[in-house]
Amino acid sequence: MLKGVSKETKVGSVTALAITVLILGYNYMVGRDNPFKGSREFFVLYDSAQGLAVSTPVMYNGFRVGQLQKIRLDEASNKIVVTLEVYSELAIPKNSHVQIQSELLGGMKLKLRLGTGKEMAQDGDTLLPEYDRDVMSMVNEKVAPIAAGVDSLIGNLNKLITRQSVQESFDRLPALVASITQTLMNVKNIIEEMRPGVATSVNNLAKFSNNLDNYSKSIDQSLKSFAGLSKQMDSIQVGRIANSLEETIAALSAVASDLKSGKGTLGKLATDDALYNNLVQTNASLICLMNDIKAYPQKYIPLPWGKKQRKKAMEQSNTTNLCFPQKDSTN
Repeated sequence: MLKGVSKETKVGSVTALAITVLILGYNYMVGRDNPFKGSREFFVLYDSAQGLAVSTPVMYNGFRVGQLQKIRLDEASNKIVVTLEVYSELAIPKNSHVQIQSELLGGMKLKLRLGTGKEMAQDGDTLLPEYDRDVMSMVNEKVAPIAAGVDSLIGNLNKLITRQSVQESFDRLPALVASITQTLMNVKNIIEEMRPGVATSVNNLAKFSNNLDNYSKSIDQSLKSFAGLSKQMDSIQVGRIANSLEETIAALSAVASDLKSGKGTLGKLATDDALYNNLVQTNASLICLMNDIKAYPQKYIPLPWGKKQRKKAMEQSNTTNLCFPQKDSTN
């Protein structure tokens, strides 16, 4: 088939084929699907590369649209110049950001965040840089306060342990342990001495508990007897009280009927107004007489040597006492 073809032609053809396969393999390995398709270059200026390297993928919504083609340091501005090769036809606004992100298991990636501007970026334009907190920084933010707290706790513990009072307490600890041991031995001896008495008490308590059934039966019988006796006593007392009440009510009824009919002294007083008035008047006269006797006793006790006192008393009595009609003092 290749007869008549020179060796130089064969070697050149094989070399060209090898170079083509090498180029295609390299582009496939770096993630470029179609090496013959045109691509665009964009630049991003970072203050810190954060571990970026050539062939770092450029992702958009989880889809690879390019890769990092070149990275260098700009000595004039001390900026990290990153050249991105985007081989997707995605329309990228000029105010888009390229964010550096660190993956959980290591490695870096660039995340393309499209801007909202209407002016689109062209080949060779510079996009805006953006940084994302890496995993180690987030871990450090969480661990740093905990480490500070642990350091403070350890420092306080060291201060507490180095205090003289704590050292003295540690020095007294063996004596305290020995004292506690001696106390426990004394308690043990006391318990050993009390064991026979405790055993006897337990036995007596067991006997008492065994006799509780008999005691409870006796108590129940006594309570029943007491309840029957109390019922009998209640019935007897209630009967007597009822009879007494009936007799009292009958007597009061008889007295009331006598009062209404005018029988007896109370009946007459209740029905005869004249008798009542006479009694009232008589009572008033007696009171007046007693007052006069208390005031002028010489008037009622005639003494041979007291005629003048008697006469004077009679005159004063007749003047002040209006209970009786006035009489001649000479009589």
